[in-house]
Amino acid sequence: MAQIVDQWTVANLDGGKRLRGDRWGKGKRWLVRWDESGRRVSKAFENKEVAVAFMGRTSTEQADGTYITKDKRDVTLSDVWPLWWSGKAGKSKSTRDGYQAAWKHIEPKWGSVACQEISRAAVAAWLPTLTGRLRGDDGERLPLSESSTQKVIITLNGLLEMAVEERIVLSNPIRTKDAPRQKSSQRRYLSVAEVDRLSAVMPSGITRLIVNVLIRTGIRPGEAFGLQVGDLDASRGRLRISRDVDAKGAADDTKTGKHRDVPVGGELLLDLEDAAEGRGREEWLLADSRGGWTRNRWRTVWKTATEGAGLDDLDTYELRHTAASLAIHSGANVKTVQRMLGHSSAAMTLDIYGHLWDEELDALPKAMDEHMRAERKRFTERRERAVRQQGDSKII
Repeated sequence: MAQIVDQWTVANLDGGKRLRGDRWGKGKRWLVRWDESGRRVSKAFENKEVAVAFMGRTSTEQADGTYITKDKRDVTLSDVWPLWWSGKAGKSKSTRDGYQAAWKHIEPKWGSVACQEISRAAVAAWLPTLTGRLRGDDGERLPLSESSTQKVIITLNGLLEMAVEERIVLSNPIRTKDAPRQKSSQRRYLSVAEVDRLSAVMPSGITRLIVNVLIRTGIRPGEAFGLQVGDLDASRGRLRISRDVDAKGAADDTKTGKHRDVPVGGELLLDLEDAAEGRGREEWLLADSRGGWTRNRWRTVWKTATEGAGLDDLDTYELRHTAASLAIHSGANVKTVQRMLGHSSAAMTLDIYGHLWDEELDALPKAMDEHMRAERKRFTERRERAVRQQGDSKII
């Protein structure tokens, strides 16, 4: 049971008004004591009214099951980080790197703050102050990008969800929707002529093959560089996507942590068989004479090729968008494109590439007209048949 103790006074043995004690005027006067998990704990206050309010709130929270123990009231976000981070061991390296980058923004502001004291309003006021990369040579930093800000909110939300699970806070004040909405990027889809032009200026057969794989399968660049000889199943016409490589060329899991098969055929399949011939199953399938690819090595090759093809500022990742466009215009349905690209759901594929099915939408009015004409014709034929049958029965 909770109680309040006046630390500045002592009991009067004569039963009168309490007397000043040795601690008179020293420290906080009012001490609230209560039981917590089988032990006695306390908290001191300068003001009696505040102490009484705290005691009442503590008693109520203990009664209704919403009480947070004293030992967890001062737990900071930095205390929660190791526990939350340990649960990300199964994520891909690129995903973990994203969380680490987000934590570098979060820790200076919120690392030493008790989870109990983090509010939605304070976080909302802080987000616009975040900065990212330097602009030019003037040393000024640009505002943090929308995608990076979203990662910060996702990470902060995850940490406070962990705090809720550990009964450090009662509820999570952060909402992932508090991050600024990421603007839809203008995706670039190469025409067949541009694809041919790019392929023609690639400096070697293997770099030309890499471009062809990216355009015909829609796999991510890191997934293409992570292909091993054993991932090619020529008899089935499939490539097994089971790993990625990071910027330094080291093998890692795929972005989603899931594996998938993508179809290959025709000249592309023959070229891949030639690339795999006589090599060990664990060798890089698309390696050149110098071995596997790193981001810097590929960037140099890519920049020279795109400039030569007149496709300045084209990112390698945009070949994935081109692959989606080619598949859709070749008649692939949304589920097929989803499986090819490795999206988590068909809804995600539609969100990104739904506009590319507009040709089917344009054809819908004509198809509906034809369907309605066919139904009217069928109805007329049934009615005429019924009339004939009725006439025949009268004759009989």
